[in-house]
Formats: sequence, C-alpha cells, structure tokens
Amino acid sequence: MALYWQNATLNTFNKVAAHYDAIKPLRGKLAPHNVRPIGDRARKWERIKKINNNCYLLMDGYYSGDDVFRGWNTNTNEVGPTEAEMINLAPIVWRKHRDGTTTIKVRNGTGQGAHNSRYSFLDRHLPHGLRFIIRNGKHFIKANGIEYYLAKSKTVAKFSAPKPENKNRWNSYLTARDDGVALTFRVHNHDISFVDGGKPLPVPPKVRVDKEAKAKMKDAIAEFRDWAFTMYPLLPVKDHEYGNRMREEVRETLGIRGWTWNMLDLFDTKVAKQIICDPDHTLRVHLMYSIMGQTDYHLPNTYDSDAAHAKAVKAQFNSRINKACGFNKKVKG
Repeated sequence: MALYWQNATLNTFNKVAAHYDAIKPLRGKLAPHNVRPIGDRARKWERIKKINNNCYLLMDGYYSGDDVFRGWNTNTNEVGPTEAEMINLAPIVWRKHRDGTTTIKVRNGTGQGAHNSRYSFLDRHLPHGLRFIIRNGKHFIKANGIEYYLAKSKTVAKFSAPKPENKNRWNSYLTARDDGVALTFRVHNHDISFVDGGKPLPVPPKVRVDKEAKAKMKDAIAEFRDWAFTMYPLLPVKDHEYGNRMREEVRETLGIRGWTWNMLDLFDTKVAKQIICDPDHTLRVHLMYSIMGQTDYHLPNTYDSDAAHAKAVKAQFNSRINKACGFNKKVKG
C-alpha cells in the first residue's frame, strides 16, 4: 500500500472538490457507502467524504467520527456518528462559505495515546502553507512562521462516549461535547491565516523550594553538610559490599520490605528530617552516604577546577537535601 503526499494536490477547496469528483467509488460491500480513497485504493479508510457542495471531509478512518470505518473500540451495532459529529471529528475539513472564502479545520486524534496514523495523515494531506510538526511530544500546525498548538482531543461521537456505569480512570475524560481544540485557518489565493480554535500550550508544573520550612532547619542542615563533607572521604565508598550492607541496614531498621537501588528513596521525609536534626541517629551515616553518592564527588576530573567541582557537589548535595526532606513543592506552571 503506497503512501502519497498530496500537499499540492489538495491545497485549495476547488482542488479537493475536483479530486473527489475524479475518484471512482469502491465497489463490493462498500458500494452503498460511496467510499472514495484519497490515494492508494488499498488504503480505503483514507478517503474524501462529500457532505455537500460547500463541505468536504478528509478522513483517516477508525475513529468514532467515521461512519464507515468505525473506531476499534466502538460497537458496530450502534447508530453511529451524526453528520455534525463527522464534520466535527474529521482530521481535515474543507469548507466554502457564503462570502466566497474557504477555510480548513485541523483536528488531532482523540485520547492520550500516540495517534501515529493521524500524524502521518496530517503530514501528507495538509496543503502547502500548513505544516504538521512534532516537538517534545507536543503537536503544532505551522503557518506563516507561527506555530499553533494542536492539542489531542477529548471529544468522541455521542454513541461512543462512555456510559456512567462504564467510566473509569482511562476513559472518564472523554466527552461528546466539542472541546474546541481543532484549529481553523482561512485560505485565500494560497494565503493562509489563522481564524480560531485550539488552546494554550500547557506549561509543565514547576518545582519551588519551601524556603520557610527549610529555614527552620538551616543550622541543622549546615552542620550535617559540613559533617558529610568531612566523613564521606573516610568511607569505603568504592566497596560494593559495603554499599549493599548499608542498604540492608536501612531496610531492616525502618522495616522496609521493598527493594530499590536508589538508597535515598528508602528514607521518607519525616525520617530524613529526624536524622539531620539528631547527630546521634543510628542512620545518620547511611543518609549521608546515600546523598553524597548521588553527587559528582567522585568526578573531579570532569570539572575545570577544584573550585568548580566543590561548588557543583555542594549544589547537588543541597538539591538532594531538598528532595529528602520534602522541601520541593510542585506548583502549577
């Protein structure tokens, strides 16, 4: 089955309409559905559907908005999508308006998984002037040098929406309402401009240090740090048996049954704070050993100077203290 890039063939409303008229419908059991493949006829699910003289859909199949090639998880005995839902959920919708202008609407796949067939479809069928881009797991449509965020959709056809008794953590976000993430562009004499739709690019949560809580332990942390930098060089840190024994002692003392190679994860925030504030705690060496082992203390040759090395190790030590004591707080981006 061949893949065709038709970015030039389908770059205006009139060319889409002409391409539809030039395609011979498939015969056999699909004949009643007037299925017209966009390119290779073996890829029959990639097709053009005519709604009326002013609206054409470019469909990639197997989603709830397709009336012929249903989504993999939909019941074929259901009524199926309405015409409005087919228009709303199609990957690409070409429209001609009463004022003579034409628009193209672009929609991403529905759901949080990877929709590789949708990405490929958009890449091959968006007109010149619009470009589908994937960067850092996010999707964009680029027009006139500007990137517009194309969010994954939460919308499905009403017949495919999960019923209350069937909702769970994997499908509870799905809705029959339009989530507004599709992007619409106006196409005029090969000039493309953004019209509306989409939502802002989500900003990942940021980590902030609870300075007020940390200030209460300032002196204890400083004392623990100075002690750690003095004692750590005296430990047999390159002895794997010593490291395994330290890990086992922590698990036994704290009554931990689980196993982890990251020894620092064995200390919850309450225990870590107690150890730092108590110079005589039985696990003080163990906590210090686990923190220092996650710094670049053993990599002085990777730094330009001893001062740069010492500064980096102190910063890394401070970062691990923040994590161990629970001073890091995630805030909305």
